[in-house]
Amino acid sequence: MKVLSERKIYIILFIIIALTATIYLISFRPGHKWGGDFSQYIAQAKSISEGYDFPGKYVGTYGSFIYPWGFPLLLFPIYSFFGINIFAMKVYVSLFYLLSLPLIFLLFKKNLTSIQSLLLVTIFTLNPYFFSFKDNVLSDIPFFFFSLLSVYLIQEIVINKKIWANKSISYSLIGFFIFYSYLIRSQGILLIPTLLVCQYISNRSFLKQNIIPYIRSNKSEFIPYIVFIILVVVINNTFPKGGSGYYENLSQNLTSTWVIRNIYYYIVLISDFFGNRSIAKVLFGITIPFVALGIIKNAKKDYLYLIYVFFTLLLIIFWPYHQGLRFVFSILPFYMYFFFVGLSKTPTSLFIPDKFNPLNWNLVNVAGVMLILYSGLYTGAIYYRHHSNVIEGPYTPESIEMFNYISTNTSAKDIIIFRKPRVMTLYTNRTSLWSNKFDKYDQIINSKANYLVYTEHLSNPLLITIIEDNKESFELIFQNNKHKIYKTNSSSTVQIHKCLP
Repeated sequence: MKVLSERKIYIILFIIIALTATIYLISFRPGHKWGGDFSQYIAQAKSISEGYDFPGKYVGTYGSFIYPWGFPLLLFPIYSFFGINIFAMKVYVSLFYLLSLPLIFLLFKKNLTSIQSLLLVTIFTLNPYFFSFKDNVLSDIPFFFFSLLSVYLIQEIVINKKIWANKSISYSLIGFFIFYSYLIRSQGILLIPTLLVCQYISNRSFLKQNIIPYIRSNKSEFIPYIVFIILVVVINNTFPKGGSGYYENLSQNLTSTWVIRNIYYYIVLISDFFGNRSIAKVLFGITIPFVALGIIKNAKKDYLYLIYVFFTLLLIIFWPYHQGLRFVFSILPFYMYFFFVGLSKTPTSLFIPDKFNPLNWNLVNVAGVMLILYSGLYTGAIYYRHHSNVIEGPYTPESIEMFNYISTNTSAKDIIIFRKPRVMTLYTNRTSLWSNKFDKYDQIINSKANYLVYTEHLSNPLLITIIEDNKESFELIFQNNKHKIYKTNSSSTVQIHKCLP
């Protein structure tokens, strides 16, 4: 196979990313899922822009809390220019995915051929899971970018000893991007022990001989930790503190049985990268032995990747909740890389006789092209089925009408019971409550909420039974095809507002 020049390789990479950007831009679906996290991030971005006092405006099952400020800070300029424009935010978040693609190429280009690196990038550009996930305004994609960038900087500066400008600037960059990864998701703290272990391994021969002189002559290697600590102190003294999600919940419901279940869950979960059909499980199963072979063959050379993956998996198997593939986004490039390495270490003739391989392709090229074709067809089917549908959530006509009714017909001091309290608060600026205990009459009444919103396929159906059994406490004031709004403990007569038969 003809070897392409480096210039041509980067032109092809640019074309791949440009085509991906075009495909994404024309395929965003209207609206957003109900979720809840997205509205919290937007509310915090709004608070930066306007001084909006959102803490305490909603109380969910686990109380009112604040997410790390990294993603809201990223959203802040978009909110400042466009307001709560969900399309603009989706486009903006997707830019971080597009920026991650050249990072994937740069991370592995020295250990794979240029063609193999391009194949690996293309697999991610057409991946069905990421294609569907782009319709979410969540922190996972920005974290994916910043964590990959941090790993790349560790690889280039610490391991490959490539200094940019000077040591102080180079190591400061590592500290800053590790900090910002942590500021987006607390999981980013794992980059600190990753850096520390890599510094030790890459310098262990010097450390074993003269540790004190080495430390004295290489003080710049402490800069990332100093930068990280300083920036954490600055942020903690600038923005309100709140729950990060990890530390407060790490011990909840955690048992040895749960840990074992988590190990199985996350092993199988990686199959979602190939889609949610049975064939995805088959493809995943095929990749496992090659990934294992790749790890065995390159363990010494690729210790950075293995250390980072190890720390990430160690954290999530002790995490007492399941959040799907998004929790392991940052390790997927390394999984696919080791798959390619394993394939490259396997003789092609074991699977493809020479007479059926006129182009003399190796297993990496064959598997890469097949995965690209599979991913392209799968992603195309997703687009064909769903591209014109409004995502079920706060942007459907029924939901917009419900939020508008609450905004114009209730007082700013009123309290609303709703299954998604953060979403209600963001779109109506009303205090909203939710608890898993709101399937009992006494809990609803004792909450002192003024209104209760029942939403089809979202709220607990038991609520309707409670309302029917206690009609004197609930007065229907609004109804459409999806939502019903009840005034609680109302003694006044309010005209029922019916829309959309």
